[in-house]
Amino acid sequence: MRKILAITLFYFGMNGFAHALENADEMARNVTVEFLKAFKENNTDAAMKISSVPFYVKNADLFKDRADLEKHLREEFQKNAGKLSGLTHEFKDVHSFESIKDQISEDKEKVFQVLKDGDRVPVVQVKVGDKTMDVAFAVAIRQGKATVVGVAKIADR
Repeated sequence: MRKILAITLFYFGMNGFAHALENADEMARNVTVEFLKAFKENNTDAAMKISSVPFYVKNADLFKDRADLEKHLREEFQKNAGKLSGLTHEFKDVHSFESIKDQISEDKEKVFQVLKDGDRVPVVQVKVGDKTMDVAFAVAIRQGKATVVGVAKIADR
């Protein structure tokens, strides 16, 4: 009887673990889509609601203060305002941070300040007009909530 109980608990425990991983991936996808929508609509307030600090931007200092992050996002959104109506995206993959952290070489110290094991890195192919690029989003999963904590263009196509 104990053996059956142990096997049953193991089975349901593994299913729960697999579900948690899928849920983290789905949360990362959803918050990434929300961020892209905010960018497309030039809606800094919406982006700030789903972002947290410290925030990583490739080849820049970390944004550690929400006011500084908001200023940066507002400037970036304004710079691209009106140019993004045709923005489309397609998810290429969602990586767990622990599965790719050994591959990170650029800005490694900064990336490790915003992401921890259990976090996710969705890679999205973004297309605007004839320009296509791959963008990695850093998504922190904390206490059952996903927030964007970084963005990096990783390739032009």
